[in-house]
Amino acid sequence: MKNKFLALAAFSAAALGGVIVSAPANAQIPQGSGPTQNITVNVNVPEVLYLRTITTANVDITAADLTTATLTPTASTPPALIGSNQSAGTTVDPTSPFAGGFADPAGAGVPKTITSAYIVWSNSPAGTYSVQVTPPAGGFVGPGAAVVNATIGGTNPVQVPAEGLVTSTPQDIALNLTASDDNITAGTYTGQLTVEAFTP
Repeated sequence: MKNKFLALAAFSAAALGGVIVSAPANAQIPQGSGPTQNITVNVNVPEVLYLRTITTANVDITAADLTTATLTPTASTPPALIGSNQSAGTTVDPTSPFAGGFADPAGAGVPKTITSAYIVWSNSPAGTYSVQVTPPAGGFVGPGAAVVNATIGGTNPVQVPAEGLVTSTPQDIALNLTASDDNITAGTYTGQLTVEAFTP
């Protein structure tokens, strides 16, 4: 019985060895010859409109904004301007040297520019965005009863090329300022411009 078992084990080992030796190598399918399929991928990029503005702009009315006559700054705080001249003859000329300037409500007003007032990043599919600047309805308010009225110079709203979400160019705001009354009080006049960016 023992001999039969040993003979059977030897035969099995020999048969198995023969199978291992004679088995073919595993099949290899190289890259480029295998089956392929395409998957459609939709990447949805949202439209972004990002506005950044400055918080405060200081706009100064200069001597040239008030008159073509000569005005000289003084060393006072706050700053002040002084000037004088004479009328020819024995009668004073009542014509104001400030007519037509900033203090004249009937005048054309004075242009002022707030440089680099805002910047917008946009990837608008239209390739542009628009910006509307709105001055305060009641004007810029100060220490007296009169106010400083403002209109926006140029096109408003303005259409600007959308440069993308990394590159963008700061934009200026053009104002035209005039006093509501020729008796406007010296001092600081404050109000808020509203800047709105949109893609129509």
